[in-house]
Amino acid sequence: MIALILSLTFLGFYLCYSTSKRQEITNTLKIESWGQQHSFLANICGSMALLASCTLSIIRYGWGSGIFTFSIILMTIASLIILLQPLKLITYKTVSVVLASCLICEFLLF
Repeated sequence: MIALILSLTFLGFYLCYSTSKRQEITNTLKIESWGQQHSFLANICGSMALLASCTLSIIRYGWGSGIFTFSIILMTIASLIILLQPLKLITYKTVSVVLASCLICEFLLF
């Protein structure tokens, strides 16, 4: 469940981030060009993914802890996206490796 929360938060923030007019399109992920072309729909999809992530976090941890955990996850992922995107370090390979390691840790440790 934690890997799903992390991936939905990443997807939601990245979709909202890709609609920015200041951003230079790098096309490391194909979602950036789609987000630039369909900014209204991308913002709606990103907001829905963030809302789903917050809802799953509340279901998993409860009201207070869930909202607090979601805000920490969102701040961490948003900071990483803002720092790593201009360096072109966010690619399909890095995202899949991080998601796979999160899934492995989740199933082996919990």
